[in-house]
Amino acid sequence: MMAIYSRITCVLLLSCAQPSAMAQTETQNDAVTVTGKAQAGMEYQSNVNISELEQASGASDSATVLEAEINLGWQASEALRFDTGYSINDKRYQDASDYDTRLQLAFIDSNYRFDNMNLGANFYHAKADLAQRDFMSLNQYSLYSMHNLSDTWYLRPSVKRSEKTFAQLESRDASNNGANLDSYWFFDQGQRFVSVGLNYEDEAAQDNAFSYGAKGVSVRASSKFDLWQLSQQLQLGMKLSLRDYAQGIDGASRDDLHQQFDAKWTLNINSHFAVVTSLEYGDYQSVLDSANYNETRAGLMLQVSF
Repeated sequence: MMAIYSRITCVLLLSCAQPSAMAQTETQNDAVTVTGKAQAGMEYQSNVNISELEQASGASDSATVLEAEINLGWQASEALRFDTGYSINDKRYQDASDYDTRLQLAFIDSNYRFDNMNLGANFYHAKADLAQRDFMSLNQYSLYSMHNLSDTWYLRPSVKRSEKTFAQLESRDASNNGANLDSYWFFDQGQRFVSVGLNYEDEAAQDNAFSYGAKGVSVRASSKFDLWQLSQQLQLGMKLSLRDYAQGIDGASRDDLHQQFDAKWTLNINSHFAVVTSLEYGDYQSVLDSANYNETRAGLMLQVSF
């Protein structure tokens, strides 16, 4: 898992542009669907940190992780669909209890399908606790369209507006405007896909020292396959982001480079149970010493879904 705000951002990005949701819009026949999953396991982190506060402990630790989510979909008509859901992620470190986190996320999404495109809007609310105390909350509003350029190629532009509020750090309260352009290519009847995304965001904080503009690119690949008579999925991802801060440090401009790489292997024991292995590496480069660090995370989770 990523640190608190990185985790929130990642969840929002993945939730807002899931290829499975694209296929579901076209093929779902049931009027109402309910899906859910729960995970429990362990995670190792080489440098326990809170990226949003630019605070890294410099120490490694292991944590127990519990996750759960439930989603409800309603196909109101052939063209109109509504989705809503709730998820929770709870992480407890063995030694670094000051970094214990709990993240809750709720969303609602609606979209309308035309001949070869969808128009949609969604709202996400996220709440993060740190060391069993209120830490921050985030509200995000987004408008998007999804275009079927061919049977295997989708294009998804979107714009978003978010507001984040800190419980005890008002200087970091901020509004964020952003735009994304994501492209998806599907292969082998949807069993494999590659996506490329471009994004820009402008964040204005109460204290201008935390305000920045950022440009980024992301690449993700996923493949489902059968091996050892078991259904499996391998996912690889990369995200690069360059942040240009409004204020420099000691007369030097501050241009932070964030590089993140991840891999996930899902081994399905049967239609309901799976073992999920993950590996992530993050490299954060900055002229600000506290924001200049790297980390590696490895996780092993047991998953049950319906």
